[in-house]
Amino acid sequence: MADIELLSKALESFNAASATLAQYYKTLEDKVGLLTKEVEHKKQLLDSILDSIDVGVVFFDKDGIIRLVNSAAESLLNIKAGEVAGGTSLHAVIHDEMIEPESGKPFHALVSRSDVEDKEGSIIGYVLIFKDITRLKQLELENERNGRLSAMGELVLKIAHEIRNPLGSIELFASLLSGDLRGTEHGDYAQRISNSVRSLVNTLDNMLRFSRGIIPTMEFCCLNDIIAEICGEFGELLAGNKVSFNFIENDECRLPLDRVLIRQAVINILLNSFQAIKGRGSIEIKVAYQNDRRSAALTIKDSGVGMDEETQSRIFEPFFSTKDRGTGLGMSITAGVIEAHKGSIDVRSEIGKGTEFVITLPVHKQAGD
Repeated sequence: MADIELLSKALESFNAASATLAQYYKTLEDKVGLLTKEVEHKKQLLDSILDSIDVGVVFFDKDGIIRLVNSAAESLLNIKAGEVAGGTSLHAVIHDEMIEPESGKPFHALVSRSDVEDKEGSIIGYVLIFKDITRLKQLELENERNGRLSAMGELVLKIAHEIRNPLGSIELFASLLSGDLRGTEHGDYAQRISNSVRSLVNTLDNMLRFSRGIIPTMEFCCLNDIIAEICGEFGELLAGNKVSFNFIENDECRLPLDRVLIRQAVINILLNSFQAIKGRGSIEIKVAYQNDRRSAALTIKDSGVGMDEETQSRIFEPFFSTKDRGTGLGMSITAGVIEAHKGSIDVRSEIGKGTEFVITLPVHKQAGD
């Protein structure tokens, strides 16, 4: 009887211990589950962070086996993480500032390698980090080139300023010689020299105005007188060419202008028209009031080759030119001059049917001018 009681107590104790052990195991299992979820969450978070950056990250264990490759590294090296993980090669030659993938374009990169240690300080592998800096290198080269171009531009402008005055003297004396020798072969030579020098001076003026900016000095002038003066000069330039030149004065327009700047703008357009005509055709200039005399319209129309839509849309851009030897500044300066006068300029053209420039200028000074 006593043995049965002892056995019963032993079974009760065993059952109680089993229940405690089962409860402990369940508690441990729950903790393991929570830790597993936490580890999985942290792993997902780490993967998300690594895949969201534009820096390539590759982890090698202590035996040199690839264990982790992020999305940026896949893209930069043109590889798949699943194909290289477990191996030792990234299929790329890696230098300090250049990476050459086996199946991709070489690129400039910042590359660093760091050992990875566990909590005890033991090295468990190393991480390779690299960033594509090709665009940065390009910007550095562009900056260096722009610096050289800027220095060269300053030198060119200084030279342009220095040679402009002597060219003006050459033009003056050539014109005087042309007048004295008019009707002779030498007079024709002198006139050609004068015209060529005048074209050079115009190019230099465009360069200087582009570099310094356009600030008009306004005074009331007769626009007709300015145009008539230019027509006289171009009459000499066009002498001997099969180009007819016609100035139509519908009104005598007086308005606030910067005489020098307006001369420059009109000359740029006329030179453009003359080059478009290519030796045979006509140029017509009209001056007239419009909008109840609130503005004046200056129209310059030629019978040249015309322009396509793309050229029309870009003609006033700096440095845009359809001519092999053009600077691309003339029409840009013209647009700047008209804008500085609070006016507008429009171009109408069609291939094979010539080009028409319409300049509109306000007749009265505006508030704040």
